[in-house]
Amino acid sequence: MIRGSREDAVKFLILIKTFLADKLKLTLSLTKTKITNPKLEPALFLGTLISISNHIYSAKGLHHQRIRAVSQLRMIAPMERIYKKLITTGFMSAK
Repeated sequence: MIRGSREDAVKFLILIKTFLADKLKLTLSLTKTKITNPKLEPALFLGTLISISNHIYSAKGLHHQRIRAVSQLRMIAPMERIYKKLITTGFMSAK
């Protein structure tokens, strides 16, 4: 995850693609690579939906001061997708 502008993300994508190709002889699939704003649209990575919550909450600090906490990273397992895959592969029945 990159904190910055879309232009920064594109620059890093090009650097990563070049590194993978030159040093590791790997090809980055641009059809599977997605640049997204995780506050607006979750990204699916290794079977997990990754997003940033918009929930704002308060917490107490060390000296009992109120602290406003924002932008929590969320990782969610897409259960319907997992169920379908388990049923398709025969590990689970469709009951």
